[in-house]
Amino acid sequence: MLRWILVAIGVVVLGTLAWVLMRPAPGEQVAQELSITATPIEQTEAPTATPAEQSTPAAGSEPVADFEARITKKPFGIYVTPQDSPVQPEHFTGYHTGADSEYGDVDGDVPVRAITDGEVVVSRTAQGYGGVMVIRHKTDGKTFLALYGHLKPSSMLKVNTNVATGDQIGILGKGFTSETDGERKHLHFAIINGTTPTIRGYVQTKAELSGWEDPVEFLKSL
Repeated sequence: MLRWILVAIGVVVLGTLAWVLMRPAPGEQVAQELSITATPIEQTEAPTATPAEQSTPAAGSEPVADFEARITKKPFGIYVTPQDSPVQPEHFTGYHTGADSEYGDVDGDVPVRAITDGEVVVSRTAQGYGGVMVIRHKTDGKTFLALYGHLKPSSMLKVNTNVATGDQIGILGKGFTSETDGERKHLHFAIINGTTPTIRGYVQTKAELSGWEDPVEFLKSL
């Protein structure tokens, strides 16, 4: 009997000793309880930054801001007389060789700009205009003439001056003064076919009008 008791005690002692030896140290146990298997984050290729799309600058520039929107009285080719003109009083009769962009509602300076690269070939005052300029422009190998009328004479560039697209060439003259030869504040802008400068604002026949182009449509083609 005593032997069985001793055997039982021995088994208990051996079991206890084995449990003590196999039990992890306290720090190790905490580490095991808190350990988390890190799941690698899937590596994806960083998106390639796409540069903002660069808008291609227009080949040409408007001669004045809102040029087309302000053509409210005399577009290209309109036939006027002192009796039926949309502008009163009217001093001229004929087919209009350009387009008039109206600025009577603007008190401050209105810059006038070169529609593309070129060279000033006319810069002077003239009856019906006040200050007037003609620039020989070149674009895509094509040469043409553009007339800018009713400019303040003291603001205009001189003949033989080279200009680049968008360069200021002058400012509009003050309406109903000598700067515009008594005309309202507006830009008379015309595209002249050929290589010979002319400052005619009106012609008497439609056949003659073929010497000019509609400036609105022309600017869209630049």
